[in-house]
Amino acid sequence: MLTRDERLRFGVCWYPDHWPRERWAEDVRLMREAGLECVRWGEGSWTLMQPAAGRFEWSFVDEVLELCARSGLGVILGTPTYAAPAWLEEAHPEIIALRENGTPWYRHSRRYYDYTQPAYRDACDAIVSAMAARYRGDERIWAWQLDNEMWCHLGELWGPSVRAAFQSWLARRYGDIAALNAAWGLRFWSNQLDHFAQADLPGPTTAYLNHHQCADYRHFLSDLALDFLRGQRERIQTEDPQALVLHNCPFGPIDRAALLQELDIYGHDHYPRFAGPAQARPAMALNYGRFRPYARRLWVVEQQASQVGQTSYRLPAAPPGELSVTALQSVAHGCNLVAWFRWRSFPAAQETNWGGLLPHWGVPGRHYDEARELITALSPHLELIASTRPDVAVARLLSYRQQVAADVEPWIGEHLGSSEGGRAALRRLGLNEDTLRPGDVGLGPLAASSSEQTGGQGAGEGRYVLALLPLAIALDEAEVLALEAFVSSGGVLVIGPLAGHRCTKLQGPSLAEPPGALARLTGTASGEATTLDEAARLRSRGSSVLVEATRYAELLAPREPDTEVLAEYAAGWFAGSAAVTRRGYGAGWVLHCGVALSDPVLDWLLREPLGECLSSRAPAVSLPSPEAEVLCRRNRSLALHFVLNHGEQPVACQLRRAADDLLTGQAVPQQFELPARGYRILRERL
Repeated sequence: MLTRDERLRFGVCWYPDHWPRERWAEDVRLMREAGLECVRWGEGSWTLMQPAAGRFEWSFVDEVLELCARSGLGVILGTPTYAAPAWLEEAHPEIIALRENGTPWYRHSRRYYDYTQPAYRDACDAIVSAMAARYRGDERIWAWQLDNEMWCHLGELWGPSVRAAFQSWLARRYGDIAALNAAWGLRFWSNQLDHFAQADLPGPTTAYLNHHQCADYRHFLSDLALDFLRGQRERIQTEDPQALVLHNCPFGPIDRAALLQELDIYGHDHYPRFAGPAQARPAMALNYGRFRPYARRLWVVEQQASQVGQTSYRLPAAPPGELSVTALQSVAHGCNLVAWFRWRSFPAAQETNWGGLLPHWGVPGRHYDEARELITALSPHLELIASTRPDVAVARLLSYRQQVAADVEPWIGEHLGSSEGGRAALRRLGLNEDTLRPGDVGLGPLAASSSEQTGGQGAGEGRYVLALLPLAIALDEAEVLALEAFVSSGGVLVIGPLAGHRCTKLQGPSLAEPPGALARLTGTASGEATTLDEAARLRSRGSSVLVEATRYAELLAPREPDTEVLAEYAAGWFAGSAAVTRRGYGAGWVLHCGVALSDPVLDWLLREPLGECLSSRAPAVSLPSPEAEVLCRRNRSLALHFVLNHGEQPVACQLRRAADDLLTGQAVPQQFELPARGYRILRERL
């Protein structure tokens, strides 16, 4: 197993069961010639390992492991539970998930299973237990991957089995039916329940869904997924307590923080082509921040190699240079292992349009050559890169509870936009962000001086200086206290809309005017709020600049003498009312925004009221192009600045501080040009 990431490594997703044995030796030779050190395999090979009920066949797996070991390749071995064998589906048709209308999904695809069905769970337990027993303590296996991309394609479950499981979950959560009736507000429309067996799934109904019911359904699905993956981890680590386990790129609904705290490694999937145009790729890669604060170790186990596509779509092929730039994007965000997906394009089935390092015909071409050249260029510096951690100045505070709160009231997304708004504004200034629970802001990764103290990678060698609370809803008292501690110790907190408008049960503010407990920080009241037909407009009191927001506005009323109005509304019946305020609190500052933290709003905040607090974390390079970015990894003695151009035009770069080129050792001039789809890694001595 690979017990620590003492250097940067490269690998590839290889599926030997897709190809004749006669080809394997050539594939492995080419991998080693390119500098690849590991392969990822197994997550889609259940039938190969268990061709019939009760019969396991390991000769193929043994052969692959032995070939890799002889060639110096480690293996990330996946549990194959996201694509079940036909014999299991035939014997137990009930494992096929039902749609909302009660009909089962059609087969011959993947991830269409009902996780509440005992037959499916038993079969998964059996294959995972058999794999774990067979390969306990096997040093050829660097790590185990649990399943693959939880909830990808299928993010909800329906039917009698799911309903019964949901009812049992509700009984455990609430204890008695009176508590459920109160939490869901069921006295409204005379919906009170007599017992938990009367609780239903939040499917289509005549009028409007109960958003408390919808929220609990999403929490139930998250717990169901966590239990499914936890069971696999426990079976593997019962056989081998030293085994390392990871999961890759879970989709919703799942509590990411809760999942990552049970894993040894988080494995990301990074396909920048899904972002669309080049200028969207810097912001899209901030997805790493969704996981990084809670990841003990960070790998990318599916890194875009060439073309992305399935039979229903085919995105443009990656031009020369893109493979290197996007791989370095993953490295710069903290990955110490990069595995390209995939080794060779498969000529049949759903992913025939998904490119690899090799084309369908298996002859090395420009993608393979580019990967080899990148690894060769980085080889003298692999230990140095791994000794650094991402420099992340901004924390986005967003819990799973808050995500669910926004999901179950669709008007929030319609009028406020995404809870991850403002990403492009951050990247334009070279700022990176992590996403973590509000309760961790003063007591978790942010309070640590290095990632080694927390087990996570997010804190780097410093601390976050700015925390964004884009949806200030559903906070409990412990989270408010953590926010107070963060600001008191010198942090800057930006509180977005909806503060105090929903409690942890997602009920309205019947006990105190918004922002509720957060008023201790903001010194404001924000009970008056409205959705809008057109975008709200703000005017800065400092510069008179006009800023366009989204279609929602809260009218802020200062309640403390030290609360300063930074911007007011410039139009509408509420023109002149406060839109953004600032207040000192301890050694830090609190900004309260009555509008969503969208890109235009955050652009203005970062330029004017927040500019000074972030100046110390500015990157060493200034870039004028939205298609280029700078990402920084650092340790106590140096900073590595990854300067990446995703665009089709050269970019003029301005060096702010002295640095040398990591790959050449030469001093970097104050002005230099980054070619189209080009990169440089600058080393700054601290």
